[in-house]
Amino acid sequence: WEHFTGRWEAIKPVLAEMLAASSKTRPLRIVDLGSCNGFFALKAAYRHPEADVVAIEGSVGIGNGTAGLQGTVRQILRTEAVQTHLRWIQKLELTNCFVAPEVWDYKYICSLASGRPICDAMFSLSVIHHIDNISVQQYMQAGLSRVQGGIDLIAKLLRLSPRHFVELPYQPWLKALFDTYGTAKNILETAAKASGLQWSFRGPIFTADWFGPRETWVMEVQDQMPELDIEFCPFPLLYRGNELDSEPDIRNDIALLHVDGWNFPGGDSLPLALELDGDIDDAAVLPMAGYLSDPSLGAASACENISGTLLQQSMLCKI
Repeated sequence: WEHFTGRWEAIKPVLAEMLAASSKTRPLRIVDLGSCNGFFALKAAYRHPEADVVAIEGSVGIGNGTAGLQGTVRQILRTEAVQTHLRWIQKLELTNCFVAPEVWDYKYICSLASGRPICDAMFSLSVIHHIDNISVQQYMQAGLSRVQGGIDLIAKLLRLSPRHFVELPYQPWLKALFDTYGTAKNILETAAKASGLQWSFRGPIFTADWFGPRETWVMEVQDQMPELDIEFCPFPLLYRGNELDSEPDIRNDIALLHVDGWNFPGGDSLPLALELDGDIDDAAVLPMAGYLSDPSLGAASACENISGTLLQQSMLCKI
């Protein structure tokens, strides 16, 4: 539990500082890659109603099973972690928090990195090794070794945002990279150089012993990076949980009311197991104002192949 709360307490002031310095002419966007149960996405959405928070969950690792390896959105949506996340989005009425059930691999990340950044800040907390594991064949097809592929994977991820919170695991995960570079910082510094951009490092802002030592680093680009195109939505499917009202196939298969969620031990009597109480007083008085979070949309669900704004009702479609 301390690994979750400790990381958030370290991330919280840095994220606030970053977003305060971001563009004031458009809404902001945060991406939580490998969001699992949504702890960090929910925290960020509650504290920063001025930003849309998109939680990417592919269910290809340990924390939320391997349903994503079978390649269906519904299997990812049925997982306990995603159901927990959707449940709390609805309970907290977070119109600026979304789940994107997507499997990210090397090839897909390369395609995203070929364009402009997709967010203002990205969380990659103990997730990169899962993406690396499912990308080995793609490295080989690209003529890359496991080390070259892993470095290029991280380098491409860096190009998706000017600001990153990154936590790598320890061996036996990313073994080829650790055997070559020795430490998490050395791996990240090598990837930063491979990105073709200059990056500053801050940290580690948090360290934990969780299946080995893990460090959370903050990376910010120092070169000029293209501006985020907020009117482009790179997420084919977005869910907030209320889609069950309009998706009978999903509603009959998985009822959110039957999900108990993850009960993390906490120090208060709130029913919200993820302990968002520390953020409520600050955030609840602010209006939700994210670009994807127009309340008139209802559910921003199943928007396939969107190439522009999500604010048009006619663009909403079902699976």
